[in-house]
Amino acid sequence: MDALLPQLLSFPPHPEPAKPISDSEYDKHIKNLVQHINTIPASKLISGVPGGGDLLDIIDPSKNTLPYLYTLLAHIGGSAGKQKSGSISDTFHPGSALWQKMLDFMERFDERQIRYAGTELRRLIDVTAIKAERVSQPWAAIPPIRSAILRVDESSSTFTSSHTTFARLCLEARAYTAALPVLDHNIFHFPPTTNKLAENSMFPHLSSHHDSSSTFITPDSGLSAKLEYRHHLLYFLYGALIFMGLKKWKRALLFLEIVIMSPVVSNVSKIQVDAYKKWVLVSLLYKGHPLDLPKTLSQQATKQYHAICKAYDGLAEVFKDGILNEESDQRLIAEATAGEAWWAPDFNRGLIVQVIDAFRQFSVVQLGKTFAALTVADIARRTSPDPNDYAGTGDYVIHLISTGVLNATITQPSNDPASWILRFSDSASGPLSRTEEQQHQHLEKQTRKIKSLMEHIREADRKLSLNKDYIAEAKKAKKTRLNDLEGGMDEGPWMAHSGDAYEHDEDMMADL
Repeated sequence: MDALLPQLLSFPPHPEPAKPISDSEYDKHIKNLVQHINTIPASKLISGVPGGGDLLDIIDPSKNTLPYLYTLLAHIGGSAGKQKSGSISDTFHPGSALWQKMLDFMERFDERQIRYAGTELRRLIDVTAIKAERVSQPWAAIPPIRSAILRVDESSSTFTSSHTTFARLCLEARAYTAALPVLDHNIFHFPPTTNKLAENSMFPHLSSHHDSSSTFITPDSGLSAKLEYRHHLLYFLYGALIFMGLKKWKRALLFLEIVIMSPVVSNVSKIQVDAYKKWVLVSLLYKGHPLDLPKTLSQQATKQYHAICKAYDGLAEVFKDGILNEESDQRLIAEATAGEAWWAPDFNRGLIVQVIDAFRQFSVVQLGKTFAALTVADIARRTSPDPNDYAGTGDYVIHLISTGVLNATITQPSNDPASWILRFSDSASGPLSRTEEQQHQHLEKQTRKIKSLMEHIREADRKLSLNKDYIAEAKKAKKTRLNDLEGGMDEGPWMAHSGDAYEHDEDMMADL
């Protein structure tokens, strides 16, 4: 052990040299370190150090991330001969000393070094999730896995298998708010399948600065397991369920749309059908009426959704018609009762109850599209379950205003609630209107979002240009264009730059 420790701590050097280490030198030394650690038996890593204790008590995970990670995994896997291959040590469980070591590592590992041990980090994430679920404490694994995801990729913009694991744990633990630091980030990339030679020529080292996490979170990095089609479907479905639990209907609707719009070969999957059913109900809770399916969805998928989910589509139509025709909620309640055989097996009874409650809310909001002002007596007659309950209707309207659902004001000329007057406001006035400063802050926020989106679009375009199929088609198009020019065809403005975007890729791909 006396000889082993200096080898494990040999890189990166501490203190840091006055002249920064180049990316190429860093890459060479840390790969040598990984290669050396892989030759050390796990039993030696957990054998202890002279004077007592073990390597985990000596190594600083923030400075020597890789030896600490390998040693931690050796402890979690158990000593050779004592545990079956792939098993988890009994000493690793929430609240144990070894679990605390894992927590410390997840909070402090070096983001640059960890790129060279993606498979090992993913293994640590997986065993942490498995152990927490085995002891029925899924919440215990949420903070460390969340920290690991965001330390590897602060933007959380590249999807990994750990995203699905994390969302599942949050759903199991009902730790909805704890999921937001990851779920609030938009996914822009999947581990790319672009040509390795072309990609490596632009980002030759994992230690280099990468503009996008998608250039180092790759199929070969180990930071994600091999993704299957259902991985991202489950992530967005889990995420939608979490947002529903928080009543963040807009975000839930987006996640559900991603699931139902995912391409299919022949038939939509059970996951997608489940998402569609929830999408119909959430659209009523968020918009107050059923939404049209996106036009980008294939006709085949659209027909299948409608054929399988007739009960949900029927309920949505009753909801819409009832509001437009100023009906009571009795027809909606009857439809919901009749469809109990569908809602219960789909675990959607809770959403159905909320849809019935929302019917009255959107009935009041709908009145604002027709009238400028109404008395509470008129509102009770048009929307209340009891047309004579003026006091209850007045309290309900005040609740809608105070919670930001209804942009209106109410005046009380007397103590009689029936005489109270509700005045509807447009978006530029009323209690929900923005001040000039708020409007400016909103515009700045939207500008930042657009800039971020454009950066990811440029990255996606760049990766597309490195795809072999794209390059082959681009070369073919360029050849066709040149042949047309030689044949006397004029080069129009639409053709003038058609080859520029990929011309720099020709030499790059010459040896393929």
